[in-house]
Amino acid sequence: MTSTAPETPPHRVRPFADTLRDLRHGEVLDQAARDLQALVEAVGEIGKKGKLTLTIEVEPMKGDSDALSVTAQLKLACPPKPASAAVFFADKDHNLVRDNPRQHPIPGLLREVGQAPVTPDNVRTVNQ
Repeated sequence: MTSTAPETPPHRVRPFADTLRDLRHGEVLDQAARDLQALVEAVGEIGKKGKLTLTIEVEPMKGDSDALSVTAQLKLACPPKPASAAVFFADKDHNLVRDNPRQHPIPGLLREVGQAPVTPDNVRTVNQ
């Protein structure tokens, strides 16, 4: 006849979020939430991936063999915004200018046009 040893009960595992909540009085968990929100916004705007990394270090506490030092670090890597470009031309002195110095201006042909005032003569009605 064989005897079976009683099974050992499984170890209780503390929820990970509870430990995060205890780190720096909840500051790590709060910062992670803000960073995640910023990451989601940046990914939505830019359309490229980003990354939020949480690193937890555990080391023995010096001078106390029963204590552990636990540190947490968050690293947020949002996708970079694309650089915007503008068109410039180089003048004879190699300075950047907005107007092409090799193109002659057309005097008198181009002028700024303002908006005409609204009067009963220039208002049209649409029949429905």
